[in-house]
Amino acid sequence: MIKYKDFAPRITERGPFGGPSDYESFSEVVSAVNQWIENTTIQVINVETVVLPDRIKGMGDGDYGVTTSNAFYPVMISQGLAINYFQCVRVWYRE
Repeated sequence: MIKYKDFAPRITERGPFGGPSDYESFSEVVSAVNQWIENTTIQVINVETVVLPDRIKGMGDGDYGVTTSNAFYPVMISQGLAINYFQCVRVWYRE
């Protein structure tokens, strides 16, 4: 059975009063992917980067969200309303 796992930047420091937070760099995300691959018994099929919305549920440990680093993509969908997207790594694999 083919499965996938997404890795996105985790919050490293929360902003005051729900304001902007600091996030991992993309290179730190790639490092987390490499560690996960080394520590599991899977057959990697493909690794790709994908751009996803700012809220991802069920991705494992830590808080994931919009990165303010080089992987940040705000998209205007309506007058003054923006949805933030971020670059993450998707690993396709077999167990």
